[in-house]
Amino acid sequence: MTGTTIARQLILAGTIAACAAEPALAGNPADSPEQTKAIGIDVARRIRAVRIDGGKLAIDGLLEEAAWRGAAEGTGFTQTEPHDGEPATERTSVRLLYDDRAIYVGIRAFDDEAERICARLARRDDECRSDWVYVYFDSYDDNRTAFCFCVNPAGSRMDGLVFDDNSLDMNWDAVWDVGTSIDDDGWTAEFAIPFSQLRYNGNPSWGFQVRRVIDRKSEESHWARKPKNTYQFVSIFGSVTGLDHLPHVRRLEVMPYAVTSVDAWGARDDDPFRRDPDGDFRPGIDIKYGLTSNMTLDATINPDFGQVEQDPSEFNLTAYESFFEEKRPFFIEGSSLFQFRLMFGDGDSERLFYSRRIGRAPQFHPLDSKRYEGRDTDAFHEFTPRFTTILGAAKVTGRTESGWSIGLLDAVTDKEEARVALPGGERQAVAVEPMTNYLVGRARRDFNDGESTVGAILTSVSRDRSNDDMSWLNRDAWTGGLDLTHRWGDSGYEIDVSVMGSHLRGSTDAILDAQTSSARYFQRPDASHVDVDSSLTHMEGYAAKIWGGRFSQGRFRFGLGYIARSPGFECNDLGYMQRADRNMGVYWMQWRGWEPGRFVKKYSTNINLWRSWNFDGEMYDLGGNVNGSCMFVNEWEIYGGFNREQSVPSLTLLRGGPSVLVPGYWSGWHGINTDTRKRIVLGYDGEFNVDDESVRRYWASPWIQFKPSDRFDMTVRTEWNDRHFGQQYVDEVNGRYVVARLDQRVFRLTTRFNCTITPRMSFQLYAMPFVTAGTYRDFREVTDPRADRYDDRFAPYDYENDPDFNFKQLRSNVVFRWEYSPGSTLYLVWSRGATDYEEEYGRYSLGRDLDRMWTAPSDNTFLVKFNKWFSL
Repeated sequence: MTGTTIARQLILAGTIAACAAEPALAGNPADSPEQTKAIGIDVARRIRAVRIDGGKLAIDGLLEEAAWRGAAEGTGFTQTEPHDGEPATERTSVRLLYDDRAIYVGIRAFDDEAERICARLARRDDECRSDWVYVYFDSYDDNRTAFCFCVNPAGSRMDGLVFDDNSLDMNWDAVWDVGTSIDDDGWTAEFAIPFSQLRYNGNPSWGFQVRRVIDRKSEESHWARKPKNTYQFVSIFGSVTGLDHLPHVRRLEVMPYAVTSVDAWGARDDDPFRRDPDGDFRPGIDIKYGLTSNMTLDATINPDFGQVEQDPSEFNLTAYESFFEEKRPFFIEGSSLFQFRLMFGDGDSERLFYSRRIGRAPQFHPLDSKRYEGRDTDAFHEFTPRFTTILGAAKVTGRTESGWSIGLLDAVTDKEEARVALPGGERQAVAVEPMTNYLVGRARRDFNDGESTVGAILTSVSRDRSNDDMSWLNRDAWTGGLDLTHRWGDSGYEIDVSVMGSHLRGSTDAILDAQTSSARYFQRPDASHVDVDSSLTHMEGYAAKIWGGRFSQGRFRFGLGYIARSPGFECNDLGYMQRADRNMGVYWMQWRGWEPGRFVKKYSTNINLWRSWNFDGEMYDLGGNVNGSCMFVNEWEIYGGFNREQSVPSLTLLRGGPSVLVPGYWSGWHGINTDTRKRIVLGYDGEFNVDDESVRRYWASPWIQFKPSDRFDMTVRTEWNDRHFGQQYVDEVNGRYVVARLDQRVFRLTTRFNCTITPRMSFQLYAMPFVTAGTYRDFREVTDPRADRYDDRFAPYDYENDPDFNFKQLRSNVVFRWEYSPGSTLYLVWSRGATDYEEEYGRYSLGRDLDRMWTAPSDNTFLVKFNKWFSL
């Protein structure tokens, strides 16, 4: 892991913890009036909901019915941005009604300049720059969890789930209705939220909050005041009372769907599997059932994710597996409950549960099968499925009466087979992934008015290992963990502690593979504290994390953290981890200002320090950085930082060879963007790296966002990377470790175009051409890996092969989405992919490379997906 990567982790660890007090989500628990009075929180805000007869309201955004006029009115909104604690500049009123089916919220957003209301159309859950109103219900009344419903004047909608008091998960989706209207006095929003979409325990009083955003003023205000310097959000809600005799809903929602697709392959005359179009029809069903009013079962049979955007292209030369964000609806909805991080902050990818493992690409290459040992496979052709089929998955989530938040997820993936065509026309099936069961259980309980939580997690992977070809896969893999968080000092201070353990079982091949993987490299010849044991059929390990500090209440914040992972700790069967055998200590400090001045609106500066070592005491990371960001009163933003990594041995550079000294380096990053409220937004991001042996790297990424109307927006980002590596690993030849100087260039162009026809109908385009080429030179073998000078560490070596490369890839998809009725959607999708790879050719010529990419054989998928939502 590079120092720049660690720097980013630390920035995210500390800055995200601190930035939880930014406008999006924050708050303060009301332990007592004396505590909250000191920071200006109104703990007594209440509004009463009025029961009405069902069917009396037309959800049109006009609020003309007599029931609205008879409901209690909530007013007196207070600014959080830009002038904390001052009254909102525009009046806002809120009223609540309910019947046996739903709770209704009516909001009147007055505006003295109604002609300047910003009402942009956007697809669902796209928080574009616009005026907005947000409604939050803490229906559990636990000071930790809230359901969020949002709308802008154009009727664009968002919904999400607030968890852990101040973290927001926008992947939660519900079926609800809202109407909006604009007039000379401002605009109105009329929400109808069915009780079937909420979770509650029968308490007649819920936590309640309303937030309003006025885009042209960059103003944010709340009904229950939310001071800027606080770390909480849900725990300082006001309350809605009068919710008597709520229905005990037994929710049953069924959504059958059908997918028709055609795969059209690029012209590959010599490949029998990629000649003719391949059609497919797949039915499936999603089920949601309310076990109780606060516990829900979600199940899916034969799920399809064809409408999901493709992953970005990459060319990975590191020892570690790439991490990709989850994009599949079934797994991202409610995913916050299953989080269990190995590192500090939400920005780090390492975790015990990584849902992309479920339905992953098959792990075995069919031509590596033992049946083909000793045969020349160059003339063979194979076709491997892109993903493993998920036969079915189910999860139970919710909250018990005693205050436990529960999550249980189980999924079964099918055995996958690849097809192999042998010379002469014979075809064979080769297993490439075994049938596998994945299980995750998570439980958390909060107490002390939401200031403290305890929790546990358990994950399990069980594989059918009857195929000898896949003996290197673990038969069973278990991980477990316990975590504790506690806040004190008006919630300004927090500590987060977790401990974890892992257990693997499998054949000797499987455990040997785990011992020699990039996560640990037990075979490293200069490692005195670990050894490879080829007779083992199991492996165990442990890990721990502690992170604490002051993350709110004042301009100065700090954090201290430590992690430990034993050499045998392993969670990659269902989690994501780059390396075990690790100790790391960090320190973070921040000074921030948020009161607008003459030129500056808000700013922050950070200092980060870290040190990493393995369980033998070998240090492999030592560094620090200084960074900061600033927003000006005109909404322009800048950021930047400098990072220093000391020269230390790398334990992974030689992929299991001896540790080798790598030079220290200086790096920096910087960026700027113009006012995001404008029709045209310009930005630039950049990085540089210069090591102590004068090897340089540069990365530059200018971008533009264009919003020609309230229906259209387009973002184009160009990335150009000029990489130079002084000692890039190449190969091991007869016990000699070979490195070389690598000159690599990378070009990436990411284009996103959105057209929102109505709040329920949208058109999206995503396209990414990617080009990279690398030339290896000055091949060397390792002679004295810890020597200070480059020429002493390595000696010239006559390497016979040519590892130069030129790789081009285009990934794109077009998605038309129409929610033709609440919860029911039609998708039309076209996905296109093309790849061109040239071995032993490392010249970079952008014009030539793009031309080859466009003319390379392309794979096209055309898909129609239709689903229908039923509530029974």
